[in-house]
Amino acid sequence: MKSLNQTKLSRRQFLTNADSARASTGIRRKSHPGTKFSLVRFTGLVMIFMLIIAVARPFARGQDSSPITAAEVRKIIADGNRQWGKARVEYDKKTFEKMLAADFYVQLPGRRLTRQEFIEIISVQLQGFKLTRFDATVLTVQPSTDGWVAVIHEKLEIDSPDGKIYSLWITRDGWKKMNNQWVITFSEAIGSEQWSGGEKPPFPDW
Repeated sequence: MKSLNQTKLSRRQFLTNADSARASTGIRRKSHPGTKFSLVRFTGLVMIFMLIIAVARPFARGQDSSPITAAEVRKIIADGNRQWGKARVEYDKKTFEKMLAADFYVQLPGRRLTRQEFIEIISVQLQGFKLTRFDATVLTVQPSTDGWVAVIHEKLEIDSPDGKIYSLWITRDGWKKMNNQWVITFSEAIGSEQWSGGEKPPFPDW
């Protein structure tokens, strides 16, 4: 009968020989099921985490961390109206084309003008008539579903063969930022009044 030490030695030698045989044939001893499950779970969590980062980065870049305020919009529209007023007295068709959105329209009492119709009207100086003043003041600004809406007070002065013509308009204008530029999307006339024949507007600040 073999001794206990001889039995242990023979068993150890058998395992060593078995491992050598597996290595030479490309067969490895199976890992513990728990270890394999943990590795798969860890790999899956890493992949999910990387996917979340990949999706979140462009989304975060697209978000505006500091939404624009009404005061900022008021300044933007006021600056835009100064630019518009300058273009109006210069009959600057290029600026009109730039500042009006593709679907812009003008709503007058009983009549609606398309973008092109409006541009053609304001781009032509009638003989004997010259627009010499176009000042606009922003009264109110409100957010809308598609940009901002501003109520505007406009003062116009026109030189004519019969003297000065004064015209006051209150309009409701839409503004929207498109492709990094603010454009006018519509203009609706709320009210207007005109003075001529030597009569002047009854306003001390005119």
